[in-house]
Amino acid sequence: MSEEIRILVELSRADLECSRLSGRTESIPRELDKHEAELMVHGRALEVLELHAEDLRRDRRGFEREVESTKTRRRELELQQSRIKNNAEFQAMSHEVEDLRRRVAEIEDQALASMQEEEQVQTEIRRLQDLCAQEERRLGGVRERLNEELASYRQDLEASRQRRDGLVSQLDPQLRSRYERIRRSKGDMAVVGIVQGSCTGCGYHLPAQRVLELQRAERIIACEGCGRLLVWIGE
Repeated sequence: MSEEIRILVELSRADLECSRLSGRTESIPRELDKHEAELMVHGRALEVLELHAEDLRRDRRGFEREVESTKTRRRELELQQSRIKNNAEFQAMSHEVEDLRRRVAEIEDQALASMQEEEQVQTEIRRLQDLCAQEERRLGGVRERLNEELASYRQDLEASRQRRDGLVSQLDPQLRSRYERIRRSKGDMAVVGIVQGSCTGCGYHLPAQRVLELQRAERIIACEGCGRLLVWIGE
């Protein structure tokens, strides 16, 4: 194998490794964001429940105040009623007192229903609080692991890029330009092998003479189907 072909093969491998490492360094932050978002969903649900619980407490306190004020009004009417001598007035006030008594019962039922709902909400709040705490602990471990992986991948990526730069510097400028042009246009490896006489980049079947030339590795040959540079890696 000629030296240029050897360098091209190594360069292609270095590019493939850089692409793999670069992809991982980009995916890790997205993976971490996904875990963070899951925790935020639980956190938002907890916030909504806590606000609902506060509304229920406010409603319950309002019901309690209304019950007390209604009872006070009823007692005042009952006191006035005891002093009334006129039967018609007494009956009218009796109806008003009875209405107030029914109103107290209605408000107390509403207060009880609000209290029961608040208890259910508080139970759900405690469950979500426990879940958030568990998720936060889990996320702490995941965050630490992913950040360690990210630092390691970035270090490996830098080493691969330096290796690539070293290989590129060994190529003839014209060949280097040709290689980079192919790599940009294809979006993947610019150097590929053949399998059963066909280019592994596009499937183009090479004439037998081309296969023999590749085996001799005396010059650089491009695929007539896709333009990638071909190398003989053994079948």
